[in-house]
Amino acid sequence: LPRVVVDAAPRAHATVPSGSPRRILVADDNEDSAESLALLLEAHGHQVQVAHDGESALAVAERFRPDVAFIDIGMPKRSGYEVAEELRLRPWSESVRLIAVTGWGQESDRRRAQEVGFDAHLVKPATPEALFGLLASFDTPRAGRAAEPSIAAQPPSETAASAGPATPA
Repeated sequence: LPRVVVDAAPRAHATVPSGSPRRILVADDNEDSAESLALLLEAHGHQVQVAHDGESALAVAERFRPDVAFIDIGMPKRSGYEVAEELRLRPWSESVRLIAVTGWGQESDRRRAQEVGFDAHLVKPATPEALFGLLASFDTPRAGRAAEPSIAAQPPSETAASAGPATPA
């Protein structure tokens, strides 16, 4: 038999910048998905709270006052669209970055997400590079919702794991 030599030395993995530490809400009715994302974010220095339905997401957001919220669209009790609409009515949420993280990736889904107040739209499964790249892009000061790039303008050719604010509409 041929002899196989395996290099036992650990390899350096590229570090994915995740931006400044933030207070992050993860709202997803898939508990495994929500907890996995929370652990990944915490491992990169973020403070995370988790909710598993729309009503709980609103309650946690009111108490926790996140800087960023990753919100699944298809949740029980209240959809992610309803959560985003309700959050945008609260004065303290003006600076909160709302990110739809969902299996719904059609152009109409992106457009509706923008209309209700989401800042970005990620299609599951989103890669860590996409998540952290988006968080790092939020390190620039926010000028206000009117100055935000349009998420509906993202090219349809982007892959499901793509992320980030799109070009202005």
